Amino acid sequence: MTFAELGISPEILEAIEVLGFETPSAIQEQAIPPALAGADVVGLSHTGSGKTLAFTIPALEKIDARLMQVQILCLAPTRELAVQISREVDKLALFLDGVSAVPIYGGASFAPQLAALRRGVPFVAGTPGRVLDLINQGELKTDGVTMLILDEADEMLDMGFADEIDRIVSSLPHERQTLFFSATMSPAIRALVNRLSADPVEISIERPTLTVPTCEQVVYEVLFSSRIEVLSRLIEMGRMKRGLVFANTKRVVDDIVDGLLSRGYAVDRLHGDMPQTLRERVMDSYRKGNLNVLVATDVAARGLDIDDVDVVVNFELPRDPEDYVHRIGRTARAGRKGRAVTFIGRRDFSLLARIERFIGTRMQREKVMTAQTVAQVRRESLVDDILETATSSSPGLPDELHDLELPQEQLIAAMFELLVRRSSRDLQPIPEDRSKLDTNRVPKRAPEHEQPEDTVSLFINAGKMLHIRPKDVAGLLYKEGGAPMGSIGDIRIFLKHTIVEVSQDVAPMLVERLSTCSLCGYEVNVREDKGRPESPLSRASLDHRHPTRNASSRRRSDTSSRPRSKPLSKQSSSPFYSRFQKKKKVK
Repeated sequence: MTFAELGISPEILEAIEVLGFETPSAIQEQAIPPALAGADVVGLSHTGSGKTLAFTIPALEKIDARLMQVQILCLAPTRELAVQISREVDKLALFLDGVSAVPIYGGASFAPQLAALRRGVPFVAGTPGRVLDLINQGELKTDGVTMLILDEADEMLDMGFADEIDRIVSSLPHERQTLFFSATMSPAIRALVNRLSADPVEISIERPTLTVPTCEQVVYEVLFSSRIEVLSRLIEMGRMKRGLVFANTKRVVDDIVDGLLSRGYAVDRLHGDMPQTLRERVMDSYRKGNLNVLVATDVAARGLDIDDVDVVVNFELPRDPEDYVHRIGRTARAGRKGRAVTFIGRRDFSLLARIERFIGTRMQREKVMTAQTVAQVRRESLVDDILETATSSSPGLPDELHDLELPQEQLIAAMFELLVRRSSRDLQPIPEDRSKLDTNRVPKRAPEHEQPEDTVSLFINAGKMLHIRPKDVAGLLYKEGGAPMGSIGDIRIFLKHTIVEVSQDVAPMLVERLSTCSLCGYEVNVREDKGRPESPLSRASLDHRHPTRNASSRRRSDTSSRPRSKPLSKQSSSPFYSRFQKKKKVK
C-alpha cells in the first residue's frame, strides 16, 4: 500500500515524498484511515514504529488554516518528544500555508511560547504541566480544539500526570476526536481510554524482537568537548582494534576524523557527501585492516556488511531508539563478543531512558578513564604483547646486543621504557579528570545537614511564605524535571527557600530543565545549593560590635516575619510573576 491509497491530500503527499517516505508503516497503514474518518483511535505501538506520522497526518488534514486558534492539542511526557513532534508537523506542513506547530514545556522561558500562541498557531504539542499552567492563565485557549492526541500515554501515567490530563480534558470541547498511542495497554490506560472516548478503533502492532547477543553496553557521561579525547583513550587502551563510530551529522563526523588524524590514528570517514567510488575505497581499506576506526552517519552506514567490528561507539545518541539497535547490531555478530560505548551529556538522560525502555536493558554506567588508568593499561597491554611474541616466535638475541656489558634486567627495563615512550601519545587534560580530584577535597565548613556522599543539594527560591509543601516540590521534580522514581531525598522547606537532596546522577538534568519554572503558580529558579548562609555565631559577634546595626537588624527581622503582599524575589519584577501574584495572595 502507498500513502496515496490512504486518502491523504496532495499537499501532504508532496511533503511526504520530499521527506523520502515511500510506503506507510504498519501503524500508519492501520491508524490513518479511521482517524481521517473521524473515529477515536487507540494505537498500541512501540517507539520507532512510525506512530508520529500516524497521528500528525490526520491532525493536519483536520486543521482549518483560516482559523487563527489552537485546533490540535498533543500531550507528550517529555520536552524532547514535544519538540520532536512539533518538528515533524512543520515538515509535513511544508506545502500548507499558515500551518505550523509550537512545543510547550516547562523549564523554558514563557515568552516565545506565549508569542506563538498569541499569533494563532493551530497545533500545540506540550507536556501536561506547562499546558495546564497556560490554560489556567488564559493564554492557551482550548475552545477551538477539535482533536486531542496523547502520545506515549503509558509513560505520562507512569510519571504521575493523570490529574493534569483530566484537568486539561475538562477544559476541552466535548465534541472532539481523541487519539491514544501507547506501548502497552495497562489497566490505567484502559481506564483513561474509557473516560475520554467512546467506541474507539483499537490497533495493536506487534513489537519486533530485539536481540543484541553477547554485546556489552556501556555509557560514559562526558562533555561534548571532551569526547574526542575520551575516544582517543579508548583506542590507546587497546579497546578499539576495529571500531565503528556513529555521529548524527556530517559536520560532527568531519570533526571526529580531523581530531583523530591529528593524534596519529588510522581513521577515515563515511557520509552522504562522498562519491560512491570514494566510499568503496574507504570500505576496502577498512575491511583490509588499514584503518583502525571508521566514523560514519546513520545514512551513510546503511547497508554496510562488516562482521568483525569489536566496538561500536555512539559519539552522539540517535534520536530514534531503532537507530541505536541498528548501530550496535554491527558488533557481536556470529556469536562473537562485542562492546557498545555511548557518550551522553546532561541533556540526554531522557532520551537514554527511552532507548533503555525500548531495548529492555539498562546500560552499564562507567566513569571516564583517567590519564593514569590509560597509562597503566597501556603498560599491561605492552607486557602481554611482549609475552605473546616471545612464546610464539622465540626470537634470539640480536647480534647488536651481544657485546653489551649490562645486566639482563637493566637491559630489559631500558627496552621496555623505550617501547612505552615510542608507542604512547601525550594525553590531553579534560574537565572529567579534574572532577575526580575534586571529590577528594575536604569541605571548608562542616555541613549544617548531614548529606549522603552520592547526593546533591538543590536550592529553590520559594518556601513557607508561598505556602510551598513537600508534595509540591516532589511533583515539580518528578513531573516537570523528569527525575526517576526514588531519586528525590530529603526536602527541607524554610521561610523563603527550599533545599532538596537529589541523586548525584540526576542533579545536572534537574538544574538544566528547571532553571526557570513554575511552582504552585509562582515563577521560581532551581540551582545547585552553594552552601549555608552565615552562621548565627558570626552574626551575633557582628551585631555585638555594631549596636546600631543590631537594632536595625532586629527591626528588619521583625518586619520580615510579618506576611508580605508579595514574595521577596528577584523575579517579582517579571510581568509573569506579577500576574501570578495577583491570582494568589499570601495570607
